[in-house]
Amino acid sequence: MNRLFLVLLGFVIVISSLMVGELNVGAKENPRKATVLYFNDAHEVSPVVDQYGDRGGVARLKTIVDRVRQENKKTIVTFGGDLGGGTLFGGVFQGFPIVEAFNIIEVELANFGQHDFDFGSDVTERLVEKSHFQWISSNLTDSNGTPFANVPTYKILNRNGIKIGLIGLTDKMDTTLQDGEVIQRDLIESARNAVERIKESKNTDLIIALTQETIEKDEQLLDAIPEIDAIFTEEKAEDRSFIYQYKNRYIFAPKGNIGSVIRLDILKKGKAIRLEPEIIEVDHTVPEDPQLKELANDYQAKLEEELGKTIAQLENPLIYGNNHESRYQETNIGNFIADSYRFNYNADIGFMQGGGIRSSIPAGDFTLRDAFSILPFRNKVILANVKGETIRAALENGVSRIENLGGGFLQVSGMQYSYNPNEPVGERVREIFVDQEPLNPETTYEVAMPSYIFNGGDGYTMFDQSKLIVNASNARTDAEVLIEYAKDLGVVHIEKEGRIIVLQ
Repeated sequence: MNRLFLVLLGFVIVISSLMVGELNVGAKENPRKATVLYFNDAHEVSPVVDQYGDRGGVARLKTIVDRVRQENKKTIVTFGGDLGGGTLFGGVFQGFPIVEAFNIIEVELANFGQHDFDFGSDVTERLVEKSHFQWISSNLTDSNGTPFANVPTYKILNRNGIKIGLIGLTDKMDTTLQDGEVIQRDLIESARNAVERIKESKNTDLIIALTQETIEKDEQLLDAIPEIDAIFTEEKAEDRSFIYQYKNRYIFAPKGNIGSVIRLDILKKGKAIRLEPEIIEVDHTVPEDPQLKELANDYQAKLEEELGKTIAQLENPLIYGNNHESRYQETNIGNFIADSYRFNYNADIGFMQGGGIRSSIPAGDFTLRDAFSILPFRNKVILANVKGETIRAALENGVSRIENLGGGFLQVSGMQYSYNPNEPVGERVREIFVDQEPLNPETTYEVAMPSYIFNGGDGYTMFDQSKLIVNASNARTDAEVLIEYAKDLGVVHIEKEGRIIVLQ
């Protein structure tokens, strides 16, 4: 009996060890999995409906995030930047409703876009303070080199035993409000420093960059820093999402206005890492989360209440242009804005960059909504003494990128100028007149313009020797100036007057 018992016991031990072996083999064959969700360009809490379709909205976004979290509770939700400015809603509320929504969605990590600074760095710092999620930036600092708002330069997150290093990069800070409080450091050098710190701090399985830059610069980043495995970048279109493969690595670009979410499943088997991307559409087929739908509706009601009042009558439409005409020729809306700046100070000249004009307005009632639709960025309108030679340099800069519809093209008041787009950059401007008299290079003129231009936005570096008469801290916003001008006129009728002549 003892001998039989020992035989049976040995048989059970052998069978048990074989079963355990099979279980272990199965476990090794099933890779570990981590999931990252990414989206950006969140200027609106409600869905956007236009020629590109019905897309976005924070209530739909939450539904998608919740669905993925049901599958993987520890999903990492990341935001790539741009939640303020650029639209009427963004101009009025400056991004705070979006932060409120993200707190409810439980976003985990965010990178800055340049439009998050459209209302000044102090507003951006308040947005960071209101955020329950973590912002990062690898290349934005204050003038002393300290990371902006003391945010981390990188973050390492561990999900299901997979360690993911994340960095954040922001480009084109010259296209937002320049208040001197934020310095954009070199993209590649900053990324390299952050990656080195990630490598020194602990082992990671992969490194992901959240970037606000062009695809070309994303590719340069991958070439310069081989440790970066994938890039989540800014939107490249309103109606399409992109998954680029560049030398066996990925660049992901979702639609604008939260039109899509990029899902990236990270699978780890042994030391091998496999990436499986997916595009998730945020459209009318996605049900809206009730809590965030109510939040969005409340903010839309507040917007209507604020902006629905008539302040003037337009006898003719204000035309920005279907092909961004304000970026290469005179428009009546450009004249209207530049006039408002000049008359606000009784200045000699008014300047307005075409890229800052964001909407056309039909004839009829002119409301606060219309004013903020035209000028959503809330730049301050400053007054400066500017020499004639500097004015010529500014006009040359304005016409230097018209082939690419550069936003720096100058709409003007109190003056006329002509230019030839076929001439070399720097030699395009021809005749310039101020109050019907030829521009004198040595004469000093009073010029009213957005602080964005005066502080160097869109390449306007020539004003550094000009003297401020009214600085940004004592100036009103562009929309406020336009509103007061429209109220004073009561009835607005403005045409093109030959202020800008395009020679061929």
